[in-house]
Amino acid sequence: MINFPNKIIIPEGNKKHLFEISEVKFIKADRYYVNVFCFNRKVLIRITMKKLEQLLPAIFIRISKSVIINVRHLIRIEESKSSCCIILSGEIEQQVSEKYKSDFDHFSEKIHLLYSSAESN
Repeated sequence: MINFPNKIIIPEGNKKHLFEISEVKFIKADRYYVNVFCFNRKVLIRITMKKLEQLLPAIFIRISKSVIINVRHLIRIEESKSSCCIILSGEIEQQVSEKYKSDFDHFSEKIHLLYSSAESN
């Protein structure tokens, strides 16, 4: 298989959908389908979230049972005692579910460490 470093390939039956990684904001489940939300289009694909999650590069993180985000579009994290909301470019709000909160916290700690070390250099 040919590797496209800045694209993701999502199979659907005998088709393969190609997306620029930078274009994909988030992916949302819709029963046995997913909606891939890009800047100027939305594509409905028949694939499970579990299968899709295994295909995506590490820049994508699952934040709930039905949502995977592209962290390159993450612009703000709003936390309270009982909830965590992330804001993506275009002011798109998504809730981080309790089940995926610890994974998201671990991921955001790594981002914080990367930015801290970059600023000190």
